Amino acid sequence: MSPNESAASQITSRRLGMSTARFAGLVVFVGTVAALASLLTVGLSLKLWTMFIGWTCFSTGGGNARRGSMAITCLILGVLLGMGSIVIMGAISPLFGQWSLPLVIFVLAVIAMLSLLTPPIDSIPGYFLGMTAFYASGLQPGWDALMTIVSAALIGGVASGVVVVAPQLFDRLRSGSSGAT
Repeated sequence: MSPNESAASQITSRRLGMSTARFAGLVVFVGTVAALASLLTVGLSLKLWTMFIGWTCFSTGGGNARRGSMAITCLILGVLLGMGSIVIMGAISPLFGQWSLPLVIFVLAVIAMLSLLTPPIDSIPGYFLGMTAFYASGLQPGWDALMTIVSAALIGGVASGVVVVAPQLFDRLRSGSSGAT
């Protein structure tokens, strides 16, 4: 084994708690899942960046499938808040003028922060990622915008969930079969 291979193996083992071979397998698995998710997203004529927002959002659950799922729920709520904010800004602009935007954004940030008091829908990044996805989409508030954004985000969330759950299931199956011998 060369010094570089030895160093890489030590880093993988020390930092990630797994062998270099297992890490390599995980890298290939994640790449494959990402490629398939992107293929599905583009095949459905959805925006690829929105799929990655869903992937990122699920990942804020820290490798816990339940927390990741709740983060995706918060993303959906964030999309709804973003859509609502456009409607509210339109309604209050005649009264508040240029102050409408900062006022509405203040309220959205307060709602996202107060979500800490409402477990399990308490993923602050989820709310902000949902609002970001809506604003970045440039779509008008409505059912079509919700379905377009949420569909792509769900593909990313499910893909990220597969990346989290599949290795755990593999380890359980492997440890169960080695215990049976």
